[in-house]
This record gives sequence, C-alpha cells and structure tokens, in this order.
Amino acid sequence: MEIALIITVILFFIIAGILGPQRAIGFIPVLLVLGVLFVLFGYIIVAFFPIILIFMLWNMITGRNKTNTSNGRTRTYYYRTTGDAQDFEEFFRRASEQQSGGYYYNGNYSNSGNSYNSYNNYFEDKSKYYRILEVEQGASQDEIKRAFRAKAKLHHPDKYANASQEERDYHEKKFKEINEAYEKLTK
Repeated sequence: MEIALIITVILFFIIAGILGPQRAIGFIPVLLVLGVLFVLFGYIIVAFFPIILIFMLWNMITGRNKTNTSNGRTRTYYYRTTGDAQDFEEFFRRASEQQSGGYYYNGNYSNSGNSYNSYNNYFEDKSKYYRILEVEQGASQDEIKRAFRAKAKLHHPDKYANASQEERDYHEKKFKEINEAYEKLTK
C-alpha cells in the first residue's frame, strides 16, 4: 500500500512539473483511482506471482507467444473494404512515403522541404481529369471510356508519324494526359 501511495505522489509531481501545479490539482481524483488500482492489482500480482511466472515460462518454452503459423508460413489477413483494393494500397504507400520525408502534390512525388496540404496525398482533385476527357464530373464508367477512346483516336502518336516534330510532341503530350486521366478516373 505504501508503494502505491509513493507511485501516486511521484505521478502527481511529474504532472505538476509538466503541466503546472494548477492542472495537477485537477488530476488528483484520477490519481486517487490509480492509487486504488495499484493497491488492488499490486496485491493480486504479488499474491499470484509464482503462478504468473510459471505461466510466462511455459509460454516461452512452448513458443505460444509467437504468431499463429501453419507450415512455417505466416497467416495472411484480408480486409474487406467498400473501396477498391488498389486505392487502399495506394493510400498506405503514399502515407509511408510521406512519413519518410516525401509527399505528393498534384500527383507528383517530391522529397524537398516544402510543405503542402497533406490532404492532397489522399484526396486528389480529379476535376482536371474530367476536363481533359471533356466529360462531366461524376460521369459513368461507360461515358469515361467512350470519351477516352474518342480522344485517344484523335491524339494517337501513330496518326502523326509523318507530321513535324513540334506537332508530334504536342499530340504525344496530349495522349499521355488522356491516358493519365483515364487511369485516374477508372481506379
């Protein structure tokens, strides 16, 4: 019981040092509850220590604390989502790259020190892709596909093989934009 009281007082002084004495006084009811829990569970841990120790040793010896495996393979978990699995994977890929110092802005990965709105990573503005394909926002997949095919026929690089270099570059750029828009809108 004395140990629980000492731990509670130490916690009070730590909170007072971090948040100040006025806020630490507000934590007194919480600290009293924690002290009671220390007394109760501390007694249980001390009383049943030999049984807990035997249980921990048994788990170490038999290896039951390891992950559940069959035939040396780790178990794979599949999560059912309402969205596309690629969107789910893309979300975590971008999040992990952002944590490593890089980020996406308008679809381009950058590792410089500039800070943009981090929501651009996850909630991309797709209005420009609708404009490129010249369809209304929220168009059906069939409408997007028809618009893509029409635009792709119009700007396909093979159609302009004998044109000037400037014209070929323009249509190749447009064709790449059309492909990117189609990929982004059909995910």
